[in-house]
Amino acid sequence: MKPLWTALSVMAVANLLALVAFVGWLQMSDRLNSERVMEVRQLLKETISERQAREAKMRLEAEAAKDAEEARAHAQLPPITASNTLELRLQQSQADQARLDSIRREVQIMQDTLRRERLALDSERVAFEKERSEFQAARRQVAETEGNAQFKKTLATYEALKPDKAKAALAELIREQQKPQVVAYLNAMQERTRTRIIDEFIKDDPKLATELLELLRTRGLSVAGK
Repeated sequence: MKPLWTALSVMAVANLLALVAFVGWLQMSDRLNSERVMEVRQLLKETISERQAREAKMRLEAEAAKDAEEARAHAQLPPITASNTLELRLQQSQADQARLDSIRREVQIMQDTLRRERLALDSERVAFEKERSEFQAARRQVAETEGNAQFKKTLATYEALKPDKAKAALAELIREQQKPQVVAYLNAMQERTRTRIIDEFIKDDPKLATELLELLRTRGLSVAGK
């Protein structure tokens, strides 16, 4: 029992010496003085629950003081008179009127835009109807021309000529401003004959030959090349 008591006494003395040394070190390192000792004692004197309650009370008191200050400031504002109310309503009415005018302008712009687009569509429709009428008239003329007995006789004559002779005769028609008639003849010819005549046009005037081919294409007939 005595050895145990001795060991405990030695440990207690060692802890005490360590504590004293620690306190001495705090004082020597300028980390501890009498004021800080009092602060620690005061801090440990209050429980955590008590500290939380105190801080909550302080927050409530600060908020109450702030609300009271705002109430006093509000109470010092001059009251809104009937004149002030009328002026505010007038300003609001002017703002509403400005917004209404802006909406009306936007609507007017949209209406003008739609009107212009409708006029453009009407113009395009009229132009399309005119082109269609002209196309149908041209188709009827072509059908009448190509079905005519005299047309068939002349076509047979061109097909019987040698390609260079037929090309020369057709070129003369073109010089007489009868290019549509030349295209009608080429369109009605047998493919082999037409190809040979087009070859003769290519030799002398490639640009004219290309124009004739394009006119034939627009008639819905593809002309075979060499």
